[in-house]
Amino acid sequence: MATGASLGLVLTTLVAPSAASAAGYPTWAQVEAAKGNAAATQAQVDLIDASLDSLEKAASDRSDEAVLADQANATAQADLAAAAQRADELAADAERARATADTAKREAGQLAGSLFRTGGTQTMGTDLFTSPDPGAALYQLGSLTQLGDRWQTVLADATTASNTVSSLSEQATTAADRRDALARDAQATADQATAAQATADGEVADATERSADLYAQLAALKDSTAELEQQYRTGVAAQQAFTAQQAAAKAQAASAAKAPSGSSGAGGASSGGSASSGGTAPGTGGGSGGGGTAPPVGAVNDPAGAKAYAATKVGGGAEYTCLVQLWNKESGWRTNASNPSSGAYGIPQSLPGNKMASFGLDWQTNYRTQVNWGISYIQSSYGTMCSAWAHSVAHNWY
Repeated sequence: MATGASLGLVLTTLVAPSAASAAGYPTWAQVEAAKGNAAATQAQVDLIDASLDSLEKAASDRSDEAVLADQANATAQADLAAAAQRADELAADAERARATADTAKREAGQLAGSLFRTGGTQTMGTDLFTSPDPGAALYQLGSLTQLGDRWQTVLADATTASNTVSSLSEQATTAADRRDALARDAQATADQATAAQATADGEVADATERSADLYAQLAALKDSTAELEQQYRTGVAAQQAFTAQQAAAKAQAASAAKAPSGSSGAGGASSGGSASSGGTAPGTGGGSGGGGTAPPVGAVNDPAGAKAYAATKVGGGAEYTCLVQLWNKESGWRTNASNPSSGAYGIPQSLPGNKMASFGLDWQTNYRTQVNWGISYIQSSYGTMCSAWAHSVAHNWY
């Protein structure tokens, strides 16, 4: 299914039908032949509807796969960063321990040299009985005894430090090996994410192009316009999605009402967020979704542009302010904001992301499609942007 004013313009300004459609899709010759025959016309309408269903599902499935691949890539990159940091920390610890060991060894060597030059405590013990000044000899003996004790302590410290160096060096080597292995895995997942996104982009582009032809055929059969047929189909899909959402919300409310008074609102809210809302469940961190990773190939990750577009839909004033606060919290207005733990995706944190397919095949990468779906969802579920924001403040999901 294709959406947007630009596509509508293309659909309504088609000057000639394409020569042939893809295998399995009706051709313009079949459409023309069916005109004037009610049964044949209905059969072609049904075939076009089925073809649109197939296109939309294929595009949605590929987009879902791209989202999952991007999430896996983000996780792999985070694991790699943590492993690299750990390897660096252990290497630094080992270097500090090596410096400590070297210092202790030097001090032990110096103390051993001092003991050797003075002849050691045993010689001083003999001098004590033969010295003309026993007091001075006794003092010197005490000093040498302290020097010997210090040497023993420093020698023990040097041995301990050497053992620490050995242990930390071994740990650092192991951490470096893990980092290198994760780097290889991360590169593989990054390549898979790139390939999945390219596949999704291609599928969406192909489906959008074919859908334009199919909507034009549908309009020809029903003496309508492609834009009107597209809007009608989008509206039906959206209504079906909202009906399912409301049913899930009622089921959640009933379940929460039956829950023991001591049980959490977090558990109920989490289930409610997963089943009925566009928002994230509490504590899942939808606002940080997407982390620091780059947006998918083809994604327009433009918070300022998305806000400006939303303003054209809801106007200014309190409603716009509430929407900005809501989606600041949910996603930071990032097209690719993704929550691997809940499955929520996009600016409105649709859960799952493919709910937004009712407003456009490009739901994964187009902020306009996401904003359109999100505003429509809020209007259907809460009436106003500020009601949705108040619910989010109270329950941490919407």
